[in-house]
Amino acid sequence: MPNQTTTPLLIALSITATLHAQAQQIVVPATRATTDATSHLWLPGAANDVRQQTLIGESHLTAMIGKTIHAIEFRRTAADEIYTGGLANMVIALSTSTQSTLEASSTFANNIGSAPQQVFTGTVTFPTSPPATGATVAWSPDNIVRIQFTTPFSYIGGRLCLDVTGTPIAGQSPGWWMADAEFEDIPGTVTNLGGGCGPHANSSFVAEYSLMVGGYAKMFAYGSPDGLAIAAIGQPGSPVPLSILGFATPGNCNLMLGTLDILVPTIFLTSPDPLAAPFGARADFELKIPNVPGAQGLTLATQWFDWTQLATTNAVEWTITSTPTIDMAAVEGHPLETNGNVSIHQAHVIRFEYQ
Repeated sequence: MPNQTTTPLLIALSITATLHAQAQQIVVPATRATTDATSHLWLPGAANDVRQQTLIGESHLTAMIGKTIHAIEFRRTAADEIYTGGLANMVIALSTSTQSTLEASSTFANNIGSAPQQVFTGTVTFPTSPPATGATVAWSPDNIVRIQFTTPFSYIGGRLCLDVTGTPIAGQSPGWWMADAEFEDIPGTVTNLGGGCGPHANSSFVAEYSLMVGGYAKMFAYGSPDGLAIAAIGQPGSPVPLSILGFATPGNCNLMLGTLDILVPTIFLTSPDPLAAPFGARADFELKIPNVPGAQGLTLATQWFDWTQLATTNAVEWTITSTPTIDMAAVEGHPLETNGNVSIHQAHVIRFEYQ
C-alpha cells in the first residue's frame, strides 16, 4: 500500500500519463504528413524580425473541432545540408477568422478573429538538424521546431488564424533554418511587350506566381531615385510614340496600352541593400485580383512612366491563372508594419497537437 507521502505523486503521474495518452496529432495539409512538401519558408525570428500569419481552412481541421490545441510543430524541409540550431523569441496568438483563405488580407488586423487568444510567449529552440534528403523527413526531435502552448486554445470550428511574431536573439540566432511548406504550382503568364526607352527601358516586371484568382498581382519597376513613378494598367495595344502625346522623350518611347484603366502614382525608392544598387531605385504596386470566376484568363498589361526622365519602361502583358485549392494562406511582414505580403498558394506544413 502506498503511504500518504507517495500517494499525491502517484496520482500526479497517473494524470500526466492519462493526458499524454489522450493527446492526438494532425498534419496540415494531411497529404504532407510523411512526405516532404515542394517548398520552404522562414520561421519568424530565425534570422529576422518577422510577423507571419497562416490562415487555415476548416477543411483541414475537422478532427480538432470541439478540442483544445496544446502545441504546434514545424518540420524542416528536405535538403542536403545541416541546419544549425539556435534560439528565437516568439509570441503566438490564435483566433477563429472570418476571412476566407482566398480573401486573405494584406492588413494583418483584418485576418484576426474577434476573440484572439495569446497561447505562447517566450523562447523557442531550433535544433541542430542533420541533412535530410529524399521524399520523407521524419517528425523527429532534431527535425522539428516544437512550441508547447502555455495556454491551450479551444477550437470550435471555422478558419484558424495562426499569428506568430518572432525576433532573433543576438548571438544565438539559428539563421538558415527552413521549414517545410506546401506550394501550389499555378503561375500566370507574362510577356514582355517592349516599348521602353531611357536608362530603365527594360526594368518592368510582374511576378507570375502572384497572378491567380483571389491573389495580389505584384508588379514593380526601376527608375530615377526618389522620382515620381506612374504605373499604368490597361488592355495591351498597338505602339503609340510618346512624342505624339507631347513628351520630349530620351529615345523611341512607345505607349503599349490600348486603354488606361488604372493609373497609380508612387515613388522610385532607393533600397539600403547594396545588392540592389546596380538596379537603381524601385517602385512597387499590388493589385488585388477579385475572387470571381470571370477573373480567370483575364489579360492586362502594365507599363511604368518615369517622370524625371520623361521615359517609359517596357510594358508587360500578364494573364491571370486559376484559383488555388490549397485552402491555406500566408501573410508575412515586419512586426512594426500593419501590412504584409500575401500568398494564397503557399503556407507552412504544420503539425497540431490537441486533446
